[in-house]
Amino acid sequence: MAQTAVSAQVEEYLEAMCRIRDRGDLTTLTALARELRVAPPSVLGMIHRMVEQELVMYTRRTGAVLTAHGQLVASRLRRRHRLAERLLTDLLAIPWARAHEIACRFEHVIDEEVEPYLLAALDHPTTCPHGNPLNGDGDETLCPLSELAVGQAGRVLCILDESAPLLEYLTELHLQPDAWVVVHAAAPFGGPLTLDVAGERVALAREVAQHLLVAPEVGR
Repeated sequence: MAQTAVSAQVEEYLEAMCRIRDRGDLTTLTALARELRVAPPSVLGMIHRMVEQELVMYTRRTGAVLTAHGQLVASRLRRRHRLAERLLTDLLAIPWARAHEIACRFEHVIDEEVEPYLLAALDHPTTCPHGNPLNGDGDETLCPLSELAVGQAGRVLCILDESAPLLEYLTELHLQPDAWVVVHAAAPFGGPLTLDVAGERVALAREVAQHLLVAPEVGR
């Protein structure tokens, strides 16, 4: 098929679908509306347009699923977005909590000609500042922090939600990539987790914990 130009709004939807999928959830209309903070009717209209562009397939049972073309576009977009974040944090010293929002503007000017030069200038990073890989969709052995059992430990490797308020909050709790955490307690009825991190004991809502991907400790 002829390649249709992808708008910035469609790119935003593709990124949101990838984040939802990274958490292991179905990309339903409700999930997309919550992720993008828009009304469900707006999501439905956009999904119909993306189906016409052959970027996604959609049914109520499966939700929105990326086509091969959609996955190619999404992977290229995520790679350039994460590379832009590295440029902002590594070369311009912009705080990691602000990098995502600013990179949303930078990513659109990184093309096939610029990308290899930027990679070389950044010494060929493999992840963005939030731990998400430049290539591929991540490590399937990782799991959300919210799924660790009481007493289980793990190393934080990725932050899926890169919004500035959340990243600033996680910075205060020392919950950044490479942080070692132990689940000390889990409140019943979906209550918060109590974590041991960086020599401190902190409480973290499960809704937030699901956005942190960890490598669980094994063999112990």
